[in-house]
Amino acid sequence: MNGLQAAVQAAEDATAWVRTYVPGYPITDLAAALMAEISVNEKVALEIALGASATGLRAMVLVKQVGMNILADPLVISATHTIGSGVVIFAGDDLGPRGSQAEMDSRFYGPLTELPVLDPRSPAALHASILEGYTLSEMLRIPVIVRVTARLLADEGPLITARPSKGAAQQFERVGWELTMRGRHQRHHDRILAFAEQASESTTLNRLEISGNVGIIAGGRPAALAEGLGVSLLSVGYSNPLPVKLLGRFIDGHRLILVAEEPEPFIESQLALSPKVKGKLTGHLPRGPLERADIILALESLEETLEKKPQVYESVAERGYAGVCDDCPFIPLFRALARVDVPVAGDAGCAIRATREPFASVDVVYGLGSSVSVASGFAKKGIAVVGDFALAHSGLQGLINAVWQKRDVLVILLKNDVAAMTGGQEAPDLTHLLEALVPTRRLELPISEEEVGAVVSEELKRSGASAVVALGKCTKHFKNEDVES
Repeated sequence: MNGLQAAVQAAEDATAWVRTYVPGYPITDLAAALMAEISVNEKVALEIALGASATGLRAMVLVKQVGMNILADPLVISATHTIGSGVVIFAGDDLGPRGSQAEMDSRFYGPLTELPVLDPRSPAALHASILEGYTLSEMLRIPVIVRVTARLLADEGPLITARPSKGAAQQFERVGWELTMRGRHQRHHDRILAFAEQASESTTLNRLEISGNVGIIAGGRPAALAEGLGVSLLSVGYSNPLPVKLLGRFIDGHRLILVAEEPEPFIESQLALSPKVKGKLTGHLPRGPLERADIILALESLEETLEKKPQVYESVAERGYAGVCDDCPFIPLFRALARVDVPVAGDAGCAIRATREPFASVDVVYGLGSSVSVASGFAKKGIAVVGDFALAHSGLQGLINAVWQKRDVLVILLKNDVAAMTGGQEAPDLTHLLEALVPTRRLELPISEEEVGAVVSEELKRSGASAVVALGKCTKHFKNEDVES
């Protein structure tokens, strides 16, 4: 059974039937296997789960690492507001990264939100972490975060038999509502986090092996990579809160300690006051994802004080990133945009591929749904290129603001009816809403680059906000006959 199958088994064992997600690597396949319901953005996905929880239903939310940024607002509030039935958030970290604009470490959301973060090392540990997450969530009436990665979901382990959870549905209760927000926060520290710390110390998700006077402290998948290396190993099940007492005893009992984790030195930075502790901060392990060979090499140099080596930075050519598909119907548009003498903001969808040659038609891309707001801030009238899922995700808010504040911006909607970069999920049709907000014209593709350029030039002369809906079928997700029709 691989990690993905283990997560599905755990969801069924936990009877978590409310499942929401926003697609993105590495959680898209997991969301499909769980038959989760797509939401327009991560904030909405979590809010649906919180509503289900309040009325006695267990819920789960699946988002990629940058999606944690979008749902942070209700997540932070939920810690002291409290919930009803269990809520578990799957944070999918894209190590590398393979399909993200940024490399992030979701474990940092533990201290930020003051919520538990479980970081399983194997499919079996993932299954156990999800079940423990629901138990802890309902006991403390807070959401619990479980971190997953692509390699954890792909890893294989023993078959896991069904273990139906005994958790009973619980409704939201107004616990602590007689307190001020300051009082709630104090109570959260004194009671909730204190219990979470005890759970972190005593959980069976921790794994301890003693062998010699050199030890490895590991979290997540690196704990599995560090097994069988002839040294002591402490695998921690919780990244937040850390089992401080257990860690202290382990460090005291060993001459040298290597901290193996990915991608950032999250655990190491909390132990760095001890001169025994080595890892990414000391240069013994590389930043980003780890391999078993990295850990072995670090153990061999553990006695040494390493000098900082010059970094060789990975290039696009080395990684071999895909560009715009050869038969993409929007190519004439990308070519035309490369020739306009105005700034162009794009979104974290297909348009991001047009930032590179041979098009180089998009200048800046700050995130999914960001292009309209970014283009609204240009010193002169510019262009926002947005996909239909990105418009629904958060781009619509930027457009409403542009109309309200009378900004000069041309919005070009790439309407292909799918979230093309994340699995071809259906995107909502917001064209009628777009037409109600701003003057809008339609552009049926494919047409010539010159025809597209003429429309764009004409629209740029218009004052205020306006839109062009470029209609094209994604050849990656639609059959030939669908495209022809």
